[in-house]
Amino acid sequence: SAGHGSTLPAQLNDETMTADETLPSSIPSEISEAQRLIPSIQVVTSTPHFVSATYERTPYTRIKILLTFPDGYPTHPLIVNIDQDKVVPPGLKKKLEKELGQVAAERARRHDQVRAVWDRLVAFVDTNLFVPCWKELKKCVDLVQNSNSSSNNDSSSSPSNIKSPTSKGSTISILESKGKIKLYLRNQSYHYDCTITICPSYPDYSPTTQGKACLLQVQSTNFPSPIEHMLTTQAQEIVKRMQDGLPPERALHMSNPI
Repeated sequence: SAGHGSTLPAQLNDETMTADETLPSSIPSEISEAQRLIPSIQVVTSTPHFVSATYERTPYTRIKILLTFPDGYPTHPLIVNIDQDKVVPPGLKKKLEKELGQVAAERARRHDQVRAVWDRLVAFVDTNLFVPCWKELKKCVDLVQNSNSSSNNDSSSSPSNIKSPTSKGSTISILESKGKIKLYLRNQSYHYDCTITICPSYPDYSPTTQGKACLLQVQSTNFPSPIEHMLTTQAQEIVKRMQDGLPPERALHMSNPI
């Protein structure tokens, strides 16, 4: 499985642009070339000192990126800044700035850093279906880790260490490209093993996007059938009520059989 700590997927094809003479020779020409090659990036402001832009797979995955050209560019690589907002929590901001900054550093002395950084950002957003719920997913990881009495209390800002510290405890693993969570819950001798899948348009359920609610599927459990049915039905009802607009606490209260 792929965790949030995995390296951003590479999409650049260096065979198409390897010789220095094929590269732009100035900042304005580099920005123009990047816009031509990656038209899905929306440029907001472009100057000889910086370029700000946005990219989104859906409105809920919109990421705002600012690239600053330092003195001595391109020998000195681009400075990457990602806006922190509702889509981008601190952990994701830190991850993207670090990894996109590394992309620029690897291309120091070349006038194609803008293209390289934008291309990698597009690849990340397009292949990671959990971008719109990064903070939500981090809370899920924390819940699972905290449920294990021998948790190592990892304080990482990114949900990268996704497995519990003991094979006898609960675990969670993440398949980013498929939008699937594999969840194994264990308490003493009982276990509940399931998958939770989100659709690419999450959390938009409007007819225009053909969005669907989270799909929970039980894989295995040793709970008695009536108990398993109650737990699964309650979880599915909570998802349905939240899809209809209820806040989480209210949805949980209305779905509580007790």
